[in-house]
Amino acid sequence: MDYYYLILLLSLSCMLTFSIAQHEDIPYEDVEDICKTCLCLTAHDNDKRYHHLLSCTAKRFKHILARWPEEFGKNHNSVDIVATFSNNNIELLQQLPATNATLTFSCRHCGIKYLQAPTFMDVPNIRRLDLSWNEITSDVLTPDIFRGPYRMTHYEPIALLDLDLSHNKLHALNRKLFEHTPNLLKLHLSYNELDVLNLPTVLALSSPINLQELDLSHTGIKALSATIFKSLANLRVLNLSGNKFTTVPDQLKLIGRSLIALNLAQNPIANFPEKSFIGMKSLERLNISYMPELRSIAKNVFTPLETLRRLDCSHNPKLQEFDMESLIHSHNLSNIDISHCALRTISLTLDVTKEFNTNATVITVMPWPHLLSLEIVGNPWFCDCNFIQTIEYVNIKHVDKDTQARCDTPYVFSGARISNLTSERICSLKIPQKYKAIAAEERPRFLRKRYIILTVITAAVVVSIGVLVGLSIGAIRRRLKRDDFGVEPIRYTSVRSSNLSAFSNGNTNSIVVNGNGAANASNA
Repeated sequence: MDYYYLILLLSLSCMLTFSIAQHEDIPYEDVEDICKTCLCLTAHDNDKRYHHLLSCTAKRFKHILARWPEEFGKNHNSVDIVATFSNNNIELLQQLPATNATLTFSCRHCGIKYLQAPTFMDVPNIRRLDLSWNEITSDVLTPDIFRGPYRMTHYEPIALLDLDLSHNKLHALNRKLFEHTPNLLKLHLSYNELDVLNLPTVLALSSPINLQELDLSHTGIKALSATIFKSLANLRVLNLSGNKFTTVPDQLKLIGRSLIALNLAQNPIANFPEKSFIGMKSLERLNISYMPELRSIAKNVFTPLETLRRLDCSHNPKLQEFDMESLIHSHNLSNIDISHCALRTISLTLDVTKEFNTNATVITVMPWPHLLSLEIVGNPWFCDCNFIQTIEYVNIKHVDKDTQARCDTPYVFSGARISNLTSERICSLKIPQKYKAIAAEERPRFLRKRYIILTVITAAVVVSIGVLVGLSIGAIRRRLKRDDFGVEPIRYTSVRSSNLSAFSNGNTNSIVVNGNGAANASNA
């Protein structure tokens, strides 16, 4: 037994020696008087817990520090350290200096290409790590990067909660990448060229079972695997914006009970069918903005979202149909944004309010009692009686007056601020015939079917008449030219030409000479 412990001690000593030898030839930034070069701040809260800040941003560093500043003390128990080395030229991120403090570490915009494993072995209490905007590739990002201290027979996990790897050069993930980070709650992978989530990537994403927030925006993906969400029963926030989805992924139903925020903006979705959000019983925030192909939102599409609080549906340039009625069941709505679309009208069934007669007092129950804002600017609104009644029913004070939403039609109200109009005025106003506007659902008159047919027939008749007239004139001209009006043509011969002709024929008797010497031809 003594030999066993001796061998184990020797093994640990060798590992420690190797670790020291592994890093001793790699330079670090000089920590001497580092607080004169970088910003060092120290504060403590009411519980006398110390908070240290080390900011070495944009100092042209090529390495990090070998140890923490002396100003932070030697005992880091119950201490928070926030360290940032962003905007430097650190191509290789070395092993972080040892500390037992709760650590937040940031190294953004540093041009990092390599990570020295195990990078975080001596900082087991690191909670937040930001390595975004670097050049980290899939080959470099291995599970050994995140392993913690070695204890007897295995490596301890690190306490990482928030990991940001966005804006790097990842195309896939190692299947065991997060085996040393079991407490991970937030993972940001946006702006990496994943394109297709292969099996190792799917297994990696499904491994941190406590994950609550996942950002896969702008990664070029167009499909999701059900395997990811079968394990992520606690996922609350999912960002899929800026990808290639043409429909709402069916796999989202697997996290319908936990998901509270879903971002589908900037996807080429053309329409939302009625069953798009079935099963999402806890959703509170939905973003379907900036969709270049979105044209319609089917009726009852929002009906399952009874817990919805915020709906962002703005800057959809082709959106012409929006079912406001299906939001009636979302009683907790506080913000609705349907600005900068192609909407001409929205409507609600006005009898959905409930009136209670209590001691001769009538109380009207509004559909969204917690509504704070309704943003509608940037749409070509058709301000008829029904539209203005809907706006008043929602409550005009919720319309953002600073944006000055205005009417587009009818022409008598074109340019008028919607907040200045009332249903009492609009519904009782008889619009003159010359100002009568085309109904919102009708096409312009010249594009209607009957006018197109009438135009084609008229053009055909005019062309036919023109052809017949042209043919008739041509026939008459040919006839006149052939008949020459029935008169023989008159031929003229000059006197000089006649005498010369007679002389040339030897007939001199027919030539008459006048007294003045002029020769005249006489008749034979």
